[in-house]
Amino acid sequence: MMGRSGWLVGAGLLVAGVLVGVVAANQGVRPGILGAGVAAGPGVGGMMGSGSLVAMGRVGSGGSSMMGGGTSAAAATWTPRQVQQKVRTSERGVTINRATNTITYRGHQDLLVPLAAPAALHLKGMQWEIDGLINPTVVVPSGARVTVDLVNADQGYLHGFEVTTARAPFGEMAMMQGAVAFPGALIMPIPPESHGGAPHAQTVFTTTASGTYSYICPVPGHAAMGMAGTLRVS
Repeated sequence: MMGRSGWLVGAGLLVAGVLVGVVAANQGVRPGILGAGVAAGPGVGGMMGSGSLVAMGRVGSGGSSMMGGGTSAAAATWTPRQVQQKVRTSERGVTINRATNTITYRGHQDLLVPLAAPAALHLKGMQWEIDGLINPTVVVPSGARVTVDLVNADQGYLHGFEVTTARAPFGEMAMMQGAVAFPGALIMPIPPESHGGAPHAQTVFTTTASGTYSYICPVPGHAAMGMAGTLRVS
């Protein structure tokens, strides 16, 4: 089956979404949701661009971006084939349980590839898709070094990635409901897919404390629309 952008949807994997960018965030530090010209509280600044509000990360015809003031990481682009290769690599040695919607990583050098599925593909709002599962529970060992690759092949919408201490239900500003769970467990929104390919970025973090966390898209409204899942560190 082919996605709306021509990204291959195969058995056990969807290549129509998000891989990850290198953005480090200190635990508990909010790097910013609103930008210049928008009222914000202490420690807030940057996701909304330069006096203009872009609702839910939608990129308009004028090329407006949710990332403003130089806060976005540079994103390279990947072809569908490159994304497929990365997903296959991430599935090695991983237990994928479709009955329980759970993915279990057992190593301490793990690769997680969350894909932001375009809303049009499932007609249920926005979702994460990882190894062919929708918003699965991801289980990783305590002390694991997790590399997250995010690829945005969703046309028209920015997407990012965050592991947070916040829990569902999520409101419009879900990224403000909790702290970044681990240093580095945040990728600010990257541009949507274009004819030049799917932008991608990467981050690395270490699961320093056991517990149950959420992984969300930090763009306002996206977690509330369904871009949220559970990360369990055991």
